[in-house]
Amino acid sequence: MVCGKKASVYVSYLGDYLCAEHFVEYFERRVYDTIVHFRLVEEGDRVAVAVSGGKDSLTTLYLLSKFAGRLGIKVFGVAVDEGIAGYREYKLEALRNLAAKLGVEIYVGSFKDYFGFTLDEAVKKLKEKGLVIKPCSVCGVFRRYVMNAVAREHDASKLATGHNLDDETQVFVMNALKSHIDGILREGIISDETSATLVPRIKPLYLIPEKEVLTYTLIMNIYTPFVECPYIVYAMRHPVRHWVNEVEDEDPGFKYRLLASKELARKKIKAPYKQPTYCRVCGEPSTNPICKTCLYRAYLDEKYKKLVEEKMGKINFKRYGLE
Repeated sequence: MVCGKKASVYVSYLGDYLCAEHFVEYFERRVYDTIVHFRLVEEGDRVAVAVSGGKDSLTTLYLLSKFAGRLGIKVFGVAVDEGIAGYREYKLEALRNLAAKLGVEIYVGSFKDYFGFTLDEAVKKLKEKGLVIKPCSVCGVFRRYVMNAVAREHDASKLATGHNLDDETQVFVMNALKSHIDGILREGIISDETSATLVPRIKPLYLIPEKEVLTYTLIMNIYTPFVECPYIVYAMRHPVRHWVNEVEDEDPGFKYRLLASKELARKKIKAPYKQPTYCRVCGEPSTNPICKTCLYRAYLDEKYKKLVEEKMGKINFKRYGLE
């Protein structure tokens, strides 16, 4: 309790209630202080915000637009149209409505334009092949490719994403379960600059719980349609999310301790410097001769497969766990 007004929000790790006004003030100050403390941006930066039309990315766009003058930065939005019927069109509409109110430019890149097929079409082929790889895996790889490409095309010096505390703890648990050390080392509040062709990622909501983001959007009337991606049922994240939330309910602060564990692990296991290597097909950064984007495109598209094999010989999909 701060002012004696009617409480709107209970912040569990504070052990206290806040009215709507003081919650908004508290929330915005935390995000701003995070940006400044971790030096996520520098004066003169052109910051592309990766905006899906969901609550987290819309909040990131709203706040960076609000803070732009104080921080001395320019802000615009980057969206990806995967081609998910009955879902993506509604999210893009919400994004365009908010962007119009804020006076922020939005640039949209689509799977169809970049790869020649939609995610719906890709999922149909994945099912024909026995769903050896899940839709979320393909979508994630393609989305990152398109976001980076569009941000780079519009001279972005930073690419801000809406990943919040819950996202980060869930990914940490999934990486730990898979012994994916590289994933743990890579997923920080700001990405290491490993290549001139990759726009550095920043995460202004890194320390903010998902429930607080949702509360903020409701108070500030930042609208997002409550439609869910139809392919979420294939995601490993589902059970991990439920488990992390259950433990947090029983032991408030658990998510912050998980995040602290991740950061300690990242400091202890400092990744050795690796000379950037590039995909022999598209020229984008890759740890293998062929990047995952080109690999998945070849797996899903016979024409692209022939193009790839002309450049680097027959692809052994089994080697990559795709057969």
